[in-house]
Amino acid sequence: MKFIVIVAVCAAVAFAFACTKREDSFVQETVDLNGASPQDAYVALNCSRCHGTELQGQRTAPALTGLSSKWTEDDLVAYLRDPAAARAANPRLAHVAEQYVIDMPAYPHTEETVLRGLAGWILAR
Repeated sequence: MKFIVIVAVCAAVAFAFACTKREDSFVQETVDLNGASPQDAYVALNCSRCHGTELQGQRTAPALTGLSSKWTEDDLVAYLRDPAAARAANPRLAHVAEQYVIDMPAYPHTEETVLRGLAGWILAR
């Protein structure tokens, strides 16, 4: 009987852990993207992993099309640098983030020119 209780408790803990929203384990690698096209940066920064190869969105992240009515390039670059701070300051972003199973990773070490090129490319779609 003790064995069944232990197994049940372990299963409950494992289930709770699996269903808990937690930070993505993605760690930004140091990649030299100077001179890279925005499309290459999108791939190299693993954006397509969550947002899809055609920016169509997936279960893990929203679509990245039609954003120019809600974002400026400066705001999008700031978000890419520190998504948690942007969500804390903007209830709309916090609400959107609640709909997805992982958090957007930060890109604090990516060159400004790369993030601006990526943001401009996304906003043009």
